[in-house]
Amino acid sequence: MKGTVVSTWIKSLEKLYGKSTVEKAGQKIDWEVDRVITPLEDIPDHEPKALIDEVAKIVGKSAGEVWREIGRSNIETFRTWFPSYFERFSLKGFLMMMDDVHAQLTKMIKGAQPPRLIATEIGEKEIEILYESKRGMFDYFLGLLEGSAGFFQEKIETEILEKGTYSDGRAYLRIKIKLEKDNRQITNYPVNRLLSFGFVKSIPFKIAAAVTLLSVIIPYIKIGNNPFVNTVLLLGFVFVITLVVSTLLLAPIRSIKNELDMLSDLDFANSSQIKTGDNFEDYLNQMNDMKTKVKKDFLFLKGGTDDMYNFTVKFSEIAQEMKGVSDGISDLVQEVASGAMHQAEETERSVYILNDNIDHLNKLAEQEAGSKKQLEKAVGDIRTSFQEVQGVAAMLLHMKDDFAKVNAQGDDLSNRAQSIIDIVTTVEQISDQTNLLALNAAIEAARAGEMGKGFTVVAEEIRKLAENSKDAVKTINQSLQIFTSDVKGMVEQVTNQFHRLEESNKTLAAVASDNEKATNEITFVSNQIVHLVEALSIETKQISDVFQNIHSLAAIAQQNSAATQEMSANVIQYSNRIKDLTDYIHQLETLTSNLKIELKKYKI
Repeated sequence: MKGTVVSTWIKSLEKLYGKSTVEKAGQKIDWEVDRVITPLEDIPDHEPKALIDEVAKIVGKSAGEVWREIGRSNIETFRTWFPSYFERFSLKGFLMMMDDVHAQLTKMIKGAQPPRLIATEIGEKEIEILYESKRGMFDYFLGLLEGSAGFFQEKIETEILEKGTYSDGRAYLRIKIKLEKDNRQITNYPVNRLLSFGFVKSIPFKIAAAVTLLSVIIPYIKIGNNPFVNTVLLLGFVFVITLVVSTLLLAPIRSIKNELDMLSDLDFANSSQIKTGDNFEDYLNQMNDMKTKVKKDFLFLKGGTDDMYNFTVKFSEIAQEMKGVSDGISDLVQEVASGAMHQAEETERSVYILNDNIDHLNKLAEQEAGSKKQLEKAVGDIRTSFQEVQGVAAMLLHMKDDFAKVNAQGDDLSNRAQSIIDIVTTVEQISDQTNLLALNAAIEAARAGEMGKGFTVVAEEIRKLAENSKDAVKTINQSLQIFTSDVKGMVEQVTNQFHRLEESNKTLAAVASDNEKATNEITFVSNQIVHLVEALSIETKQISDVFQNIHSLAAIAQQNSAATQEMSANVIQYSNRIKDLTDYIHQLETLTSNLKIELKKYKI
């Protein structure tokens, strides 16, 4: 199906039922209504048929009714698109040319099979049309006839003579049409037909025959007795008769001259016909045949010019839209190019800042690694101190036991006051042991630091007690009562110191327990810190890898910026080419319009 015909169908549908209805139908069959259809495009038959069937469903009519309405409306649409085809005096002239119009419309489409509209003249105002088409669009054809009659403002009477299908599958419809107007002018010349005798066509022969016949008759005509007068009169009579006969026989020349005058005026539309039975009739028939051939050529030329002009106008509108879109794209690409340049600069700046941050982070990771080693050493020292504290606690426990023994011995001294020698011996032993223990206690108290201050006092008192015991041994004999009293005082002091030592031991045990808990917590935290430092090192390495990727992205951004600038230049060049194309299209539109104006001079 020729693209131009389908375009007119769509325009008629939009005019009849509204553009929204056509668009709705097109969406249902996946047909793009606003697509650009070129004049030489060959569209599959099923696509427009499916569109019209869908429109018929939407408007609640049969497909045949819609086709008939399209046919009526299409005449006006065709007239808008092909005004040259409608420059006719009568409907008859229009219908007689339709077969040629269909052939010309599709002759440039490869494989096109247009319908035949074979018109045959059967009377002055009667024609018979044989419609042949593989599509069998009878309703559309009848709608076209009705629309054509309405356009030319003629009433027609139609009679369907025959309808069927050929053996090759083509459908046909034979219809007789009575018209109101006839574009022919028929002139009869009875003298010429009379002198033709049914077979003589030569004009000179007719004139010669008339003169010969007159020459045969003249000798028998006598007008007077004077030979000279008779001769003059006869010559005058011959001249007049010859002039009359020649004038009558050559009268068709006026019709031929009128036809030539119309050709001089570029008028190929009107048709003249003469009935002479001689060469004049043949000449005018040959002239009419020549006019018909020229009309066909001009018909194709004018119709093609109309098609080209309308397509150029439509293409010009699209070019204008393309120009607007191209300008928009050009502005957008320039903005994108500017944005790409800015992005490349920002990416490069970000890479520089990120590089500094990564260097700083690497240094921090190295410092954290060193701190991790120091932390591990500190945890080891804390564990060593904890073990030493546990050793001191064990020693104090032994000292508590020793003090218990000292306390028992003091009680024994009190009970055995009578056994002075044994007491002196015992006191000496106690003095030696106490002195040794005091020394050890002083050492341990010094190790314990602040917690050992109280114990240092005890140790000092024990040492003094040992010295006093030694002195007492020396002076036991002199002051037994004093010694006994001192022993009792010593026992009381030892008892008090024992209780203090016991309390200090409990305190030291609690401190050791707390120290153990703190050591365990410090160890746990230390391990966590070690893991965090290791994780920080891993993350730092990964960030370095990401930095390398970002560095690559920065290079890509630079390339994209350059590519965008190049694309911007290409788009600007493309936009300029679009502008040039638009100018050329305007020039083509002007040339086509001028050609249409020139072709309008030729009336076909």
